[in-house]
Amino acid sequence: MTTTPTILITGASRGLGLALARSLAQRGWTLVIDARGADALEQARAELARSTRVIALAGDVTDAAHRSALVEAAQTCGGLDAVVNNASDLGPSPLPPLLDYPIEALAAVYRANVLAPLALLQAARGQLKPGARLLNITSDAGVEDYPGWGGYGSSKAALEQLSHVLAAENPDLRVYWVDPGDMRTQMHQDAFPGEDISDRPPPEESVPGLLDLLTGALPSGRYRARELAQPAADDQAAESAATAPQAGGVKELRLALTVDDFDQALALYRDGLGLPIVTDWTDGATGRSVVLGAGAATIELLDHADAAYTDSVEAGGQQAGPVRLALETPNVADAAARLQAHGAEPVAPPAHTSWGNLTQRLRTPDGMHISLYQPDPEAGDRGEG
Repeated sequence: MTTTPTILITGASRGLGLALARSLAQRGWTLVIDARGADALEQARAELARSTRVIALAGDVTDAAHRSALVEAAQTCGGLDAVVNNASDLGPSPLPPLLDYPIEALAAVYRANVLAPLALLQAARGQLKPGARLLNITSDAGVEDYPGWGGYGSSKAALEQLSHVLAAENPDLRVYWVDPGDMRTQMHQDAFPGEDISDRPPPEESVPGLLDLLTGALPSGRYRARELAQPAADDQAAESAATAPQAGGVKELRLALTVDDFDQALALYRDGLGLPIVTDWTDGATGRSVVLGAGAATIELLDHADAAYTDSVEAGGQQAGPVRLALETPNVADAAARLQAHGAEPVAPPAHTSWGNLTQRLRTPDGMHISLYQPDPEAGDRGEG
């Protein structure tokens, strides 16, 4: 059975939702998508289905029966690695000032933008895989005082606070509330009827930042999508410049692990550490393998004396052997707990090292030592040991 990531995206027939779905389809993610317009959704489904498995259900996320149908579809896919609450209601157009805002219309905006996202997550909680990513699409209108945007903006402010508390209550999940920035979309055009919005960037420019949240190791919090994408682009350009003169230079470091219990190991690294599947090969005749994304790669060389010293600090003297995984994580305690939930055992208590890290050493069911570490402001700076 192929275990590709599965994501539920609401409002995916156009705009940001469709742009994100296209990018994930190219990466092989299984998609469960919805939209209110059946014809536009079917066009999107037909396009995306050329690249990946897609389940498209037309309906309104404010409808409980439709939310249940989306959750049932996710169940047929083996559960959810991520949910993106993207569907939104702008409200009346032209945008009215608050003192003239029809209260029933405002209630409808809140039902779509605040209550429906929470109701969908409540309905889908049983299908969320360990470490699942929850992305609630918000707006700068939720934090700025733009005249005319009081209805939509206050609903997004409520969604942001809801997301903030949701993250605090569920440290085992990654909860993100994301401002995608101004975009050249139909909703934005509806907000400015008759105006030329061609100077706004297309939604595709916000997608790389969303991908960072879906596949990276960023902690729960509020992010601006296009600010996330820019550092990654700068880093990639710098890396290309550094490696270009080296003909035949290494393009990727891949650590290949042969394991006894494949499903257990997959759960440990994918669900325990939250590493996304990049490629999945399944062949009944030749066996099975997956490639998991693990961020930046480096090779650390230690002589026997330094290895023994590191083992004494991190593992109470228990030897790791010639190969050990060292993984930087935003929160060592959380990552260690997730690994232990999937079969890893602590080798020693967490340690404050002299080289600047808080470290926790664990042993996988196959005997591999894993050093989880995060920067420790109380220690010096030597780099990971």
